[in-house]
Amino acid sequence: MKRLNTKLREIDGKGYRAYKDIKGRYNFNDYILEIIKVQGDPFASPSLLKVEIDLKKYGYNSEMYSNISKKVAFEDYVSRVFEKAIWKEAKGKRGTGKSGAIFIYRNGQEILKRSSVEIENDILQIRFYMGLPAAGRRVLSKEAKEMIFVELPNVVKYLKKEKVGYENLTKHIKVNERSDYIREEIKKRKLVAFIANESILPRESGVSEKPLKNAIKFMSPKEFEIELELQNGDKIKGMGIKEGITIITGGGFHGKSTLLDAIEKGIYNHIPNDGREMVITNYNAVKIRAEDGRGISGVDITPFINNLPYGKSTENFYTENASGSTSQAANIIESMELGAELLLIDEDTSATNFMMRDVKIQEIIKKEKEPITPFVERIQAMYEKSGISTIVVVGGLGDYFDIADTVLMLDEYKVKDITKEAKAVIEKYKDYSITKEILDEEVKVRNRYLDIKNIGKIIEKKDKIKSRDLDEIIIGTEEVDLRYLEQLVEKGQVEFIGNVIKYIINKNSGKLLLKDILQKIEEEINSQNITKFLKYESGNMVFARRFEIGATINRIRKRIF
Repeated sequence: MKRLNTKLREIDGKGYRAYKDIKGRYNFNDYILEIIKVQGDPFASPSLLKVEIDLKKYGYNSEMYSNISKKVAFEDYVSRVFEKAIWKEAKGKRGTGKSGAIFIYRNGQEILKRSSVEIENDILQIRFYMGLPAAGRRVLSKEAKEMIFVELPNVVKYLKKEKVGYENLTKHIKVNERSDYIREEIKKRKLVAFIANESILPRESGVSEKPLKNAIKFMSPKEFEIELELQNGDKIKGMGIKEGITIITGGGFHGKSTLLDAIEKGIYNHIPNDGREMVITNYNAVKIRAEDGRGISGVDITPFINNLPYGKSTENFYTENASGSTSQAANIIESMELGAELLLIDEDTSATNFMMRDVKIQEIIKKEKEPITPFVERIQAMYEKSGISTIVVVGGLGDYFDIADTVLMLDEYKVKDITKEAKAVIEKYKDYSITKEILDEEVKVRNRYLDIKNIGKIIEKKDKIKSRDLDEIIIGTEEVDLRYLEQLVEKGQVEFIGNVIKYIINKNSGKLLLKDILQKIEEEINSQNITKFLKYESGNMVFARRFEIGATINRIRKRIF
């Protein structure tokens, strides 16, 4: 502490790069401060710092973070407390550029593994950022001392057991554990999703994931209501969606897409009072949509796209500009390759010619002249032969009722079971059915090998990672469009994905089975801290699944498979 004070005094008024001299570890009264990376300019990205706290000395029992579920929730909660404490105790901007700012990565509504706060052997590590103060490009030591020796210790005090909001911390942990428990339970019951009664599904706005005030609360139709007993003996009721094919229908603006959106985000656990704490989905659920213009690299799309003009093969398909139907086919095959167990599809964001072919079109364009096999013809075999369930939202594709195991209707945000009525309608109009053929052969997926040499030519080891919110990741000169990866929820996931891709390139050679390497990385990161696994210090990384990592790799517009 004294050593840091001396260094700051010595560099006062010097050029900004003199701040580089303060890098290092310093003992404070009840924590260690490490200055990891120092910005080279007051206008550059702020400096990265880390506080290390002995949790036992702060009064915490290790039982509070004794398993993965508890640990992730504990870390997530501490990050939120630290941010609130900054708002209370730090003065904020002072000086040139980003001078005077103290901040930590801002969490969303999800409880996720993050690099901002990690526990390692009972030591709590908090990574945050500080804009070291300057006048022009000269060091302001007095202001720096105020930030480091006054404001920061006041922020850290909020992490002590008596100030952290212990009751809320305990609740945060219990909510996360409960979500993980329900996810395991529904899998045992052969369910793909569970929505608890009185959940709040609508969000505040298109730019806010907070719950909509005065929203109609979700209630399960009696036919699908189930009861789950939790670890503590409490019982909860809600709608269980069975494995198989579920169709969600209803008029426009009645809540179909809102329900699907809640289900697709149910792969994540949510914070208390979010409204979706007990909306739980199979972890291996993937949202599928059309994506005009995306690149496709070495995917066998023959189950859906075949017999192209002039005999062009689709067994090892490459394009830098896919059509809607081709992109949707590739999205399905790529998700299956990585182990998807549930596909989530909305008619509104799908390619019409991929979803169905009506009778008139079938009469004009004979099957042997149509390269596209509609999804409706494959969906049943995908479940029966491969165990992949599907939830489809439809407003105009009634033929999907024919192959549905369950049909749900949204009426003013209320869910009704109309399976029998839908089947009766199909029987009534069977002579006018769009679907003439339901294929029963298995949809086979070829596992691809990632060519490390080829991807290494595009993305070099020292390339920096940049992101444009959730829309795009830039690694070196390679720009990858992520706009349609709808299950990405935080910008930190994009930085995480970029660093995982760099890790794969740096640590491997030759050709690797994409499925195996991503599965292995996911398992290892689930069992250890992000920064330890990647050997990279950053406070801005948030865990993303193998599906989102794979989807990013798949969108690189070069031959990497």
